[in-house]
Amino acid sequence: MKLEKNEIRVAIFILLPLVILLVFVVLKLGYSFATSTIDVYMKVDNISSIKNGTQVKIKGYTVGRVVDIIPVYKPTLHFLALLRIKKEIDMYEDCSAVIMNQNIIGDTVIEIRNPVKKEALLRPGAVIEGVEYVSLETIVQDVHALLATLTNTVAVIQDISLESKGNIRNLVANLSKSVETISSVLQDSQKDILAIMASFRETAKTMNDISIELKKHPVKFLFKGEK
Repeated sequence: MKLEKNEIRVAIFILLPLVILLVFVVLKLGYSFATSTIDVYMKVDNISSIKNGTQVKIKGYTVGRVVDIIPVYKPTLHFLALLRIKKEIDMYEDCSAVIMNQNIIGDTVIEIRNPVKKEALLRPGAVIEGVEYVSLETIVQDVHALLATLTNTVAVIQDISLESKGNIRNLVANLSKSVETISSVLQDSQKDILAIMASFRETAKTMNDISIELKKHPVKFLFKGEK
């Protein structure tokens, strides 16, 4: 009986350091315990800049790391990066994950940014959107390119406006000339019509005189030409 107790003590003496060492290794590797870490997913379209072990930070402070990357094929190919983060760190719904470089030659890190208006805390297994960081220099270049395009567009519009004004002036001038021509034609036609009407009146008067003369002296009128 005494021998069995000694064996148990020896076993405990041997196993206890092994258990402590195993727990230390597990914690060092970042495996999750219910009371120490929380697992959330970051959705990204491209994983070229992240990998297993990529650090997760909040305001520059390391709070976790990437422990796995899972491809998702539906509806279109994208990826879920599993982030293992310290549970004591408060992350809220609608937070964002910005993938960025610490410097030009530094490793990529994931910066968690909480929303300005904080509501419910992020739950384990939640999915947050990952976005690529765009440098200020790139944004400035894009703005310069946009302004250059806008300037060219305004210049083209101004040219079109000037040409349109010239065309409108030409159109108005042509219309004025056309109106003058039509007025001249109408005036000339009016003169011709008046002359024709006057001629008709003279002819009608002559015919009327002949008719009256014929009624008064029919015989004399018939033989007048022979004399």
